[in-house]
Amino acid sequence: MTCKYKFKSVSLRNSTYSKLKELTNSLVPGVKVSNAKAVEKLIIDRHSNFKDETGVANEHKEIKV
Repeated sequence: MTCKYKFKSVSLRNSTYSKLKELTNSLVPGVKVSNAKAVEKLIIDRHSNFKDETGVANEHKEIKV
């Protein structure tokens, strides 16, 4: 059974989910990754850039959707 302390779930709009499916094929060249791994990689990459740009990992910024 999955450990409830290690994993969480998120909900995505159908259009966003479709885009995620496309990204799983192109995120790592030559490798099809799972949706969860694609989301994890995108978040880690973005978070690294965020830390580099601001110098502070927890600085709050307005996100435009």
